[in-house]
Amino acid sequence: MRRIFAAALMAAAAVSGPALAGFLGGEDLHGHCTSASIDERYICASYIMGVIDTTQHLLPKTDPGRACIPNGASAQQTVEAIVEYIRKDKERRDSPAEILVGHALKTVYPCKG
Repeated sequence: MRRIFAAALMAAAAVSGPALAGFLGGEDLHGHCTSASIDERYICASYIMGVIDTTQHLLPKTDPGRACIPNGASAQQTVEAIVEYIRKDKERRDSPAEILVGHALKTVYPCKG
């Protein structure tokens, strides 16, 4: 799994422009996610899963920035839900991609409490 993730990061770095405020912008991520190319969609899915893995494991369970992904949700279902949110939320696409994914994740899987 680490090799796949490393390969995805290298692929994303190769197609990304220079790092300014963030490495990948929301509009760029949207382009990857909605491309006809399987390679581009792989970059999208890998990026989303990386953001999810990082935020869900590093943030304390009580952090308001954390989402509550249901126990039965698969990686594919979660990525599809995030991509659908990104397609619809045109106003936030000018954000860095990690902010867009984080917002989408909290919106799609809010914590109830």
